[in-house]
Amino acid sequence: MSLPRISVVTPSYNQGQYLEETVQSVLAQDYADLEYLIIDGGSTDGALDVIRKYEQQLAYWTSEPDGGQSDAINKGLRRATGEIVTWLGSDDLFMPGALHSIAEHFRESDAALIHGRTVLFGEGFKEQVKGADDHDLELRYLAGMPFPQPSSFFLRRVLLEQGYLDETLHYGMDYDLLARVALNYRIGKVADVFSKYRLHEESKSIAQGIRFTTDWAKTFSRVLRSFDFTGEFIKSLSDLGLYVEGSDRFQVTKSFSREDVRKAFLYFLEFQLYYFYENLDPKRARELTAFIKRFDPEFYQARELGKIHWRSRVSNRALIKLLRNFTR
Repeated sequence: MSLPRISVVTPSYNQGQYLEETVQSVLAQDYADLEYLIIDGGSTDGALDVIRKYEQQLAYWTSEPDGGQSDAINKGLRRATGEIVTWLGSDDLFMPGALHSIAEHFRESDAALIHGRTVLFGEGFKEQVKGADDHDLELRYLAGMPFPQPSSFFLRRVLLEQGYLDETLHYGMDYDLLARVALNYRIGKVADVFSKYRLHEESKSIAQGIRFTTDWAKTFSRVLRSFDFTGEFIKSLSDLGLYVEGSDRFQVTKSFSREDVRKAFLYFLEFQLYYFYENLDPKRARELTAFIKRFDPEFYQARELGKIHWRSRVSNRALIKLLRNFTR
């Protein structure tokens, strides 16, 4: 039985110290119908030397100025011809056998997107495996990214039907795509560890984590506008300073009740408060935990948000940073 073509796009910009290991992890998959594309943003370090070293094994590569990571990924995705597609950052890695495993999962599933687990690693960081737990997962897809993007793959037809990445988003483009998938298609979760996600001081999740809150707020505001019964949630989000005005809506073909969206609203706030807390803004984290406690005491208790509320009251920015560094 023939294997489906898998297209992998790597956006690259001045990460030459990591890029070769990334490229090797993709090519070492020994996957017969791999289409590998590297879209470089005009690197001035050693990245181009790495790309040229492997160019005979690439389906396509370019190096030119672009509009950021989302633009670079879209350039690759628009050229991709695979039935299954994904992107892999220039500092991340695939685990051995990842592509064969994901092809088999898609063969056995009617899901439009399948995600697994990821090893978080990096110098000075404690290695750990991260994936999504099952609790209300279908609703948390609407609220944020409950799994690491490098271990997710999706059918290219999703892009043809729903559009490519939103290039106005530079930090939350993966969540924006996930929300569109979750509103219209089935998503599959598997236990496989597909990738390794490198943590380092220059990575966006470490150096610029607080900026995710704005992108995610923009996407979740669109999610709320996509239903005609969310006025209360939009007002609350606006009162909290997290609603992004607009008239754009997502297509919705799956069925979601008001209670479903209400829970997704709470999970969105939970995602946000942890971003604020972990990025040294305990005041905002405290405001959100206090709101959740008033809005839904049962959710507050079930998610054990009292712990983060207490920590955000007694901690300042310096103490949070010290504790975060201590636990790495």
